[in-house]
Amino acid sequence: MINKVLNYLDSIGVSYELLRHEAVVTTEESRAIVHVDDCASCKSLYVKDKKSDNYYMVVLPFDKRADMRGLASYVGCTKFEFATEEKLFEDLQIHRGSVSPYAFLNEKPTYSAKLLIDQEVWNASKVKFHPCDNTATVIVSLDGFKKFLISIGKEVIVVS
Repeated sequence: MINKVLNYLDSIGVSYELLRHEAVVTTEESRAIVHVDDCASCKSLYVKDKKSDNYYMVVLPFDKRADMRGLASYVGCTKFEFATEEKLFEDLQIHRGSVSPYAFLNEKPTYSAKLLIDQEVWNASKVKFHPCDNTATVIVSLDGFKKFLISIGKEVIVVS
């Protein structure tokens, strides 16, 4: 998946920095091992509306607690719950611990999950996400990240 992400970013003219490192499982481990000045450290969650089959990706600062009710209210839902491992693989061809917006490159054309992104991340000068592989981190400018999202036609909802 690393090559897929990098090739895609190259194809749309987004500059990036790739850092390779030991595998990290938690956002705290990532922040400690992959510290980049003036860069948002993010966590990504794949969730679903508890009462429907609508799925969403949520991107938050690494240290912000996910308020599942509050986040759900942005899309008119009552509460979010985490997607199952099976659904995560079915929709994005990734496993738990590998969720990042770059997984949208694997999304089926027949269904597109909305992206909810925290205002703090949306205002950062740079963002970093793993390329669906926890042994690497891709750092891009916020403008580059926005260009990526536009290029894949991703609907973005900024949350606070």
